[in-house]
Amino acid sequence: MAVAGSCIPPAALPNGTKKVVTALNLLSFQSPIMRFLERVFDLIVLNLMTLLLCIPIVTAGAAMTALHKTLFDIRQQKGRTVLGFWQTFRAEFRPALPLGLLAFVAIAAYGGYLYLLYEQLAAESAWAWIALAAVGALFFFPMTFVFPLFAKFENTVKKTIVNAFFMSIRHIPLTLLVLAMQGVWVVVMFLLPYQAPFVVLAWLFFGISLPAYLASGLFLRVFKQYAELE
Repeated sequence: MAVAGSCIPPAALPNGTKKVVTALNLLSFQSPIMRFLERVFDLIVLNLMTLLLCIPIVTAGAAMTALHKTLFDIRQQKGRTVLGFWQTFRAEFRPALPLGLLAFVAIAAYGGYLYLLYEQLAAESAWAWIALAAVGALFFFPMTFVFPLFAKFENTVKKTIVNAFFMSIRHIPLTLLVLAMQGVWVVVMFLLPYQAPFVVLAWLFFGISLPAYLASGLFLRVFKQYAELE
């Protein structure tokens, strides 16, 4: 006779009951599928929030800092996504303002440089391509590190930019990988122009947050070497 309240082993359950139990396990909040869907939802929300807050130039620095800080917290299983983003955004609005403005000026200056070199680039002039790569490295190498650094360590804007420049050179494989992840959308647009609407839609949902999330774990591993900055 079975004792009341005793556990029934899964093997003793009828087949139909086993299927129901398996389905419930898959749909539980701790199941891998639900955790994956939750992470996808977080990335969509973070991407949309960051995009909207980057439209005004004055809030772009705080938005990018909040994005990276929130992704670091997600990696370390700390805090809540939307609440954490807003808290960081409000706290870093003024401190990150110069970084956002400098990033905008750098991007605008590089765009102007491309415009000035357009004829030489179209003529496939070797020196123009070399100059383009050199100036691009000067601008975009530090930019890969500057907002993650500002999100992780308390430092002045000047010191953050200097550290970002030297780290981007010292850890150049990571720098190139981050730039490649950020630029993959442009490459796909050129390779599949007929799929441009779908690429743009995917970028609106994941264009900033997904590369930043993939890079966040790598940044945290690198930053462990610089614990004295904290």
